[in-house]
Amino acid sequence: MTTYILLLRGINVGKANRLPMATLKAVLEQLGAQQVRTLLNSGNAVFSLPTSPACNLLGDQIAAALLAETGLDLHCIVKTAADLQAATAAVNAEVMTGSNEPDPSRFLLGFCRDPQILAQFASVAAALPATNSKLQIGNDALYLYCTDGINQCPIANLLVSKKWRLITGRNLATVQKILAML
Repeated sequence: MTTYILLLRGINVGKANRLPMATLKAVLEQLGAQQVRTLLNSGNAVFSLPTSPACNLLGDQIAAALLAETGLDLHCIVKTAADLQAATAAVNAEVMTGSNEPDPSRFLLGFCRDPQILAQFASVAAALPATNSKLQIGNDALYLYCTDGINQCPIANLLVSKKWRLITGRNLATVQKILAML
């Protein structure tokens, strides 16, 4: 059995893209997922499969099933449990605060299916006015510590814009809750 994490972007925010977690769970189970658990109402799911399909292929299958079931055209990012654990382990305390334990609610991890998109995001973010925030791009994730809070961070505001809809972010507190579900 392989354990996967599904991260959806932009659902259940305002009135658009409403997706009950019970529907998400049912769609995953129809695809053969077992032990499906969801976290919060924002498209976080942990599940297991007896086979080990590639994450991007599995994301495409889930997206197609969600489109057929709900009419929602969603970008589905799938990571293995090992991928998510590695991304979290790669969090560099120097990037987050420089010395003290960071506030997990001010730290964002951004996930994307294509590392080139992360590099493009970094280039655009570098052109923003200087802030106290700290951005680092890894191979499979971006790491952003929003010193003044996520809502006051120009880089975080850029991340949530529709232009970057292929990247989905989770604060470190949520990622830690997902890992605890494993």
